[in-house]
Amino acid sequence: MKRILTTTAVTAALALSTAMPLTAQDAQLSGTVTEIFGNQMIVDTAEGRILVTPPEHADIPAAGTRIDISGTRDGSTLAATALTIAAASAPADTSLPAALRGLGLTDIRNRSDDEDIYYFARMPDGGWLRAETERGRLKEVQTDGANLPESVVMALLPQMVRDAPRLVEIARMTEIDIDDDGEISVAGFAQDGMRIEMEFDQTGALRDVERERDDRRSLSVEDARAKLEALGYTQIGFMDRGGRHIKAVAVNPYGDQVEVRLDDTGRVDRERMWMR
Repeated sequence: MKRILTTTAVTAALALSTAMPLTAQDAQLSGTVTEIFGNQMIVDTAEGRILVTPPEHADIPAAGTRIDISGTRDGSTLAATALTIAAASAPADTSLPAALRGLGLTDIRNRSDDEDIYYFARMPDGGWLRAETERGRLKEVQTDGANLPESVVMALLPQMVRDAPRLVEIARMTEIDIDDDGEISVAGFAQDGMRIEMEFDQTGALRDVERERDDRRSLSVEDARAKLEALGYTQIGFMDRGGRHIKAVAVNPYGDQVEVRLDDTGRVDRERMWMR
């Protein structure tokens, strides 16, 4: 498969430590996967950050995974001939935005899209969280139905928004979105199951409120997961229900990390491979 590296990936590779061997040589290293670019990854080792190409047909570990690698090293790159998950491996969250660290998130995945980085991670209660950053700024956080962690709400919502009287109508907050102008959108569910979305301007003043009954015709999360598994998808993560479709992060039967969409009958109507 042809390797495609975006400007972001190339910049990251060029920014690696220069204290590296200048000639190709056999090497055995241990480190933590910090970033993934297509079929290559940045590994943080005791000798600096190295751009690693995994062995052919090997699965790329999720960001935060500690690995042992061996292969041919040439400066700040390494073509691996063997890759194993370290015995004491435990998912780490050092690759996440600061507001999402320390939450016990695991199975961390990410993908880059121009200046945006999307993160997907499993929460301690088993649910999934999705986040998006732009130029390092955390601009959106969403769960697949569970309450957003209180520390995330505190970190993202200004005091004037948290003190808004009508915010208490949202009994279960599932999404916060901050646009480039500083306007904030908060979404979640009321005690009676109604979905609520509130918009606040840059000063924290409430600008709009929408309430709607959840009458989506898309598959349930459980049914969509079962359908994807039956189709050969694995490592199924964050799932987002729309009006008549459901989107999921998963690995397809060919071993590619993808975002896949099912229509309301359970048919795959779109699949997009993660390209960085």
